[in-house]
Amino acid sequence: MTTEVTTEVLNRPVTGPGVWTAADLQSDEPYVRHLTERDLDAADEMLAAAPGRPTRELTRQDVRAPGLAGVVADLVERLEHGTGYAVLRGLPLGTRYTPEQASRIHWAIAQHVGEVVPQNGDGDLLRLLEDAHHPAQRGGTYASKAGAPFHTDPTDVVSYLCLAPAKSGGARVVASAATVYNALVREHPEWLELVYQDYATDWEDQQATGEPGWSPRPIFSAVGDTLTCSLATKRIMSAMRFEEVPRLSAEAMTCLMYLESLLRRPGTAVHVALRAGDMEFVNNYTVIHSRTGFVDDPSDPSHQRRLQRLWISRGAEGRPLVPALRRWRAGVS
Repeated sequence: MTTEVTTEVLNRPVTGPGVWTAADLQSDEPYVRHLTERDLDAADEMLAAAPGRPTRELTRQDVRAPGLAGVVADLVERLEHGTGYAVLRGLPLGTRYTPEQASRIHWAIAQHVGEVVPQNGDGDLLRLLEDAHHPAQRGGTYASKAGAPFHTDPTDVVSYLCLAPAKSGGARVVASAATVYNALVREHPEWLELVYQDYATDWEDQQATGEPGWSPRPIFSAVGDTLTCSLATKRIMSAMRFEEVPRLSAEAMTCLMYLESLLRRPGTAVHVALRAGDMEFVNNYTVIHSRTGFVDDPSDPSHQRRLQRLWISRGAEGRPLVPALRRWRAGVS
């Protein structure tokens, strides 16, 4: 941790649709947009026109889908100016679409929300999260059947296509970063400057070649009145495995544990069970996410958890960021 504050501290609560609690989202699932028959017809047209190259090689021009412009515009509005969280539901996977076709539809929508960018030092644009092991092992918590810790990813938007849910568990858990921040302002304003400082954050061996195994990031930062969150407590802790990373102070440790407790406070986070064909989109700067542990059915592939993950950069159209976060906007490269 450095001693230099990266940006001006917002010492007041933030307002707007990005401030929400579990009660706001779980009653009638306002974060869900149901795909219509017209939306699916537009997806069919895109599939028919797209070249036969592998999905990860297709550019925005290759997957032009004017009929899906309304879906994309609604997604962007929800991500940038709404709750920061959205699920597209109603993709008939296994009947109307094969997994490969669903993957291409997900890719096409993501390419119009922004630009799909590399997720790790190997340059992977598309990751399939499957065949998870237990317990957790280095290389990413996604490789574990155990529950994932609350975190944000170092990119504008992370998106998942559910190709198959687990037999049980595996729920996505999402919380408003602004709600957490407002609790901090009310209950512990003396820690505000702490969360604006840079913390070494472990890449868990996913960094680009030549980069150190960690990068400095503030937990909260602001450009003007735009509040941004970048929280990964587990990775902040594990970054201390590097000799050059300073040890966390007792006060910083206490503050981190307090933030974790806020995320687990009843009524803060929403549990979302993704169905086969669901596409989830998360604004990493406004929503902190995790998932519960899960169990697969070894005899039934339709209940063996399998997700497609994409990182999406909003580029110049995205929110203003402090330099420590802006450098990762284009992904890991």
